[in-house]
Amino acid sequence: MNHTEIEFKWEANSPRAFERVKRALARGGVRVGAWKTYFITDVYVDTPAQDFEKQKIAFRVRHVYPCWQATFKTRTEIRNGKAVRREETLPLRGVENLAQALEKLHRKKIWQGLNMQNLRPLFTLKNKRRACLISDGKMQAELALDTCEILVAGRRVCFKEVELEYKKGPAAAFEKIAAQLTRETGLKRAEISKVKTALLLRGLWGGK
Repeated sequence: MNHTEIEFKWEANSPRAFERVKRALARGGVRVGAWKTYFITDVYVDTPAQDFEKQKIAFRVRHVYPCWQATFKTRTEIRNGKAVRREETLPLRGVENLAQALEKLHRKKIWQGLNMQNLRPLFTLKNKRRACLISDGKMQAELALDTCEILVAGRRVCFKEVELEYKKGPAAAFEKIAAQLTRETGLKRAEISKVKTALLLRGLWGGK
């Protein structure tokens, strides 16, 4: 599966940030679907030669029980909270743990032109995500309230974030909802991604 990912992100470490988002949705006249909770573990990896880093690619192995998958994204700067990037995903069927996932990729050798051999973990992101689909006419997006941990270089950093990811329909309607959430919640748009934060911390704390 591949697509171009378009999303807005907001920092949500201030008090009652998630509640402010829900109230803004209720006032916004959009349809809000059922909320679902996911426990997500993402292990970001690279080759010993740092091939992915050199190509500005973030490569992760994700576990959301009971499924495993590998995904790469082109890394881009977040501007005014908005990120646009290429994303491709490979289901890892029959895998039950990280070691098996890495071994399956190793045996594949090459995927999407990327070297899959001898991948090693760099850091881990753990995320309790509450998400729902929202719609406004023909436009559909996913809203996620993320409570995250970055596990890097033997340390842990906790934070919260809100993501709004475009799914389909008029892009103008998606942009309008994002602007409304910024205006009504007072939340600051994120200027740095989870992955870049983890990489900076890894460099600061001497991760190898």
